[in-house]
Amino acid sequence: MLRELRVRNLALIEKAGLQFDPGLNVLTGETGAGKTVLVEALSLLLGGRGDSGMVAGGAERMELEAAFDISGNRRLRELLESEDLAADEGEELILRRVIGADGKSRCYVNGRLSTVSTLSRIGDHLVDIHGQHEHQRLLRPATHLEYLDEYGGREHLERLRCYRSRYEAWREAAQALEVAEMDEAERLREIDLLRFQVREIESVGPREGEMEELLRERKRMQNREELFSAARIAYDLLAGDGGEGVIDRLGEAESALQRASFLDEELAQWCGRLREAQESLSELTRAMHAFAEGLDFDPGHLEEMESRLRALTDLARKYGGETAAILEHLERSRRRLEELENFDARREDLRREAESAHAAARKAADELSSSRRELAQRLTHETNRELEELNMAGMRFRAHCEGGAELGPSGGDRVEFQVTPGKGMPYRPLARIASGGELSRITLALKLALARADFVPTLVFDEVDAGIGGNTADVLAEKLARISSYHQVLSITHLPQIAARSHKHLAVSKRESGGRMRTEVKPLGSEERVDELVRMLGGEEATARRHARALLKAGGIGEARRAR
Repeated sequence: MLRELRVRNLALIEKAGLQFDPGLNVLTGETGAGKTVLVEALSLLLGGRGDSGMVAGGAERMELEAAFDISGNRRLRELLESEDLAADEGEELILRRVIGADGKSRCYVNGRLSTVSTLSRIGDHLVDIHGQHEHQRLLRPATHLEYLDEYGGREHLERLRCYRSRYEAWREAAQALEVAEMDEAERLREIDLLRFQVREIESVGPREGEMEELLRERKRMQNREELFSAARIAYDLLAGDGGEGVIDRLGEAESALQRASFLDEELAQWCGRLREAQESLSELTRAMHAFAEGLDFDPGHLEEMESRLRALTDLARKYGGETAAILEHLERSRRRLEELENFDARREDLRREAESAHAAARKAADELSSSRRELAQRLTHETNRELEELNMAGMRFRAHCEGGAELGPSGGDRVEFQVTPGKGMPYRPLARIASGGELSRITLALKLALARADFVPTLVFDEVDAGIGGNTADVLAEKLARISSYHQVLSITHLPQIAARSHKHLAVSKRESGGRMRTEVKPLGSEERVDELVRMLGGEEATARRHARALLKAGGIGEARRAR
């Protein structure tokens, strides 16, 4: 849900901060006051195309920012987490966009630098803008199948999940068969190569960690003199000769303390620690002696080690940098060789598996298609009923569902929303409706039918009331109020009937300041709403004021409604 929109230096808007409520929010004002500019600001924040011509004259840059409550928007939160753009608390989303007078643009999501394309993907989960704007999700045929599936509810979506599971099983089986059915000559070439590699590695017979161990041993033999000297000096210092070593001195220290240990318990503890030190150092000197003795030079052993290292290094260059990588390659090659040598039996098994999986996927796709055709008929009926109530009975809608296509992740159906302007005239894609007002009202009728299924939380209707009056205005106001039970709705309107139904009323006006015209936006209180409705109604003021109060009363604008 859109909570707040802040605009600075966009066209005639020097600075504006708007707060929105759940339900129906309306913007009213004189023609040319700048109402649509606010929708343009929201469109830019949702990835719309912007340029320097939108920056207010004399300003260095335009700044736009919006705050959304996304606490119930699971799909959007998953998208933000996948892009590493989620806020710490996870319940709020802040979008910001800056466009400079030089045309350069910067986008931010929750304070992190982002891209226009990312804003657009996020926007698909936040707001639908209906009117002559870019963010009209219903006009994209690629979304119509998704809308129809969501419209079907839990039972239909379970069929879709079942199909997708079977489709994935079929694709995996088909890919395994495709790999198995490689060219015979290529298979034989790979067998020869694998056999050579297995024989080459097995002939050397590397052991886990062997090459690393040999490298350490060679280094030790190459530095034998230095290692022997260091070990011998340390040994002599510890073991000594004729009582001159550290161990003998520790023994003397222990004897001295022992003689007086009966006088103080702490001396007895020191004696024990000195004995432990002697034992530890004695063990260490034995290790040093063995190390030095083991450094005896054997030219034959060195030559043998070098030969072994050359063989292992040659394998490492081909199959991996360490012995473990060579052994892993050997194991993979053995498994792959076994697969290729048992090719014929495996291929028949895979073919049967792929055929069985395809049959299961096709059956699930047929069941899904049958369900979609029923849903398409129901959606067609409900939308046309809404159109009739909007006095657009001549305009007919249909959800055209065509099956028989190649199976894909969502089945084998193509769905497109189409309309016809009158009886006997052909249906055309929804996107080809010429009139912006007609398009908005058809979209509204669709939205009313789809309201339970549509996951986009905020709907914006830009002058959906164009060319409407009389009883139709009352019907349209009632429908916008009804759809606001499912979504947050923002409507730019000239109809007092719609304004009177709103939960929040914002007035847009234009005034002169500093020799320039500027647009201002103001939330209206109770009496200010009456004044604005009087302006919208026109005519004799006393009559218009009575009519305005009657509209507000009929629209349910009381304390309970304002508390929402």
